[in-house]
Amino acid sequence: MNRAWKKRQGAKTRLAARRAKLIRDALRASIDVDAVVNDFFSMAFTSTTTTEETREYARIHIRPNSKEMFSALETIYVDSYTLGQDIAMSAIAKAKINKAPSKADLQRAMGINWDTWRPGNRAAANLIKPPRGLSDLLDRRGVTIQGVNRTTLDRIGTLLGRALARGETPTSVREELEDLLDDSERALTIAQTEMSSAVSVASRELYEESGAELVEWIVADPCDLCQENADVSPIRIDDTFPSGDTEPPAHPNCVCDIAPYVVDTQDIGQDALDYILNGE
Repeated sequence: MNRAWKKRQGAKTRLAARRAKLIRDALRASIDVDAVVNDFFSMAFTSTTTTEETREYARIHIRPNSKEMFSALETIYVDSYTLGQDIAMSAIAKAKINKAPSKADLQRAMGINWDTWRPGNRAAANLIKPPRGLSDLLDRRGVTIQGVNRTTLDRIGTLLGRALARGETPTSVREELEDLLDDSERALTIAQTEMSSAVSVASRELYEESGAELVEWIVADPCDLCQENADVSPIRIDDTFPSGDTEPPAHPNCVCDIAPYVVDTQDIGQDALDYILNGE
């Protein structure tokens, strides 16, 4: 992979790491550990209760509080969408297509320092008047959170089942639940995956607006699924890749990108072409 692509990946990695703390805090705040432990030990469970039964109990009786997760995802989507716009603008400049971006947009994109990239004021502007892709992401937060909560409840149910089988005390179960919710690796996975989604949605939207008709799936250290997506590239921008996705991520922790694939330079703006080719 070229140096510019690696630098953009570095910007994505740093943003995900910074925002993972928001997810971690939201996971901890989603469950009232004391209430879970007290309610569970007040039930007539025995050591013969199966783990599947305790998982079912958790799904029915524990109600996660998703307020902080809604807020955390909003921050991640807005910041990552802004990053995706910058990544797309840089790719558009290099691909020599320009119907929507101005010359000033391309000049700024070509001068981005990915080592020090920050969302800045444009993230706030995107939140005040969300573009189509960002609005869709924000609207789908409830679906994303449902998936996160299902996994959380299944993990809690499994923990409770094992605690029963071992005859653990409420104190030890409380400590284990707190550790389960304070899972930095899981928080980073969620942040990375949702960040990748927002970056890719923003990039694809801008490519489409800028006249790109073909896109390609760009991989680094790919799994078989992502490699298959890369192998069929380029595809029409309104088609789907073999994974069933129109853009990354294809799976949790996917770090792939989507890029415009340009066959010729017909119909591009002359000012933009002069700048791209000659730096003028």
